[in-house]
Amino acid sequence: MVRAALSFVIAQVLAAGGAPAAIADAILWGRQMPPAEQTASLPKEVQQPLAEYRQRARTFQSALKAPPGATDTERALFDARVAIERVVFCLFSRREAVFIDGLLADLPQAWLAPYLNLIAGHRKLCASRLPGIDSDGERGALAEAGRRQLARARDAGLPLIRAAAEAVLATGHCAVP
Repeated sequence: MVRAALSFVIAQVLAAGGAPAAIADAILWGRQMPPAEQTASLPKEVQQPLAEYRQRARTFQSALKAPPGATDTERALFDARVAIERVVFCLFSRREAVFIDGLLADLPQAWLAPYLNLIAGHRKLCASRLPGIDSDGERGALAEAGRRQLARARDAGLPLIRAAAEAVLATGHCAVP
């Protein structure tokens, strides 16, 4: 009951946040990209990457297999892994096997850095608002570190990641999966 109510509230917040917030959620949480009708007002430079992302999402097939007899928690973790795999697959246009090989070979390289900065910056910004941080100084430092990483993601030049980072920086958007 609480989860359903929370999901409803989050959906309302996202609806109010418009296309940039929905794009940010798709990339940050592995949700579906909003349909073209909802993103038509975004800049032209974002439209082609959005169309390519949606096309790759339609063809995505995870190589991961669900654990047999998984508990609800194990299934949720598995679903989160598949969601991350889907986002990376959709953001970076490579075939899956070639993509995995490239990921392993290129991991020390900078091509994945914008996405990783987006994810880490968002998580730090959101974590700075959670209970358990003792001082305002610690809270502020964590939030600032998150904003710096989000700025690096925004400035990296990838249109979808830039749009997502700009949305999070502008709104401070922190939805839960």
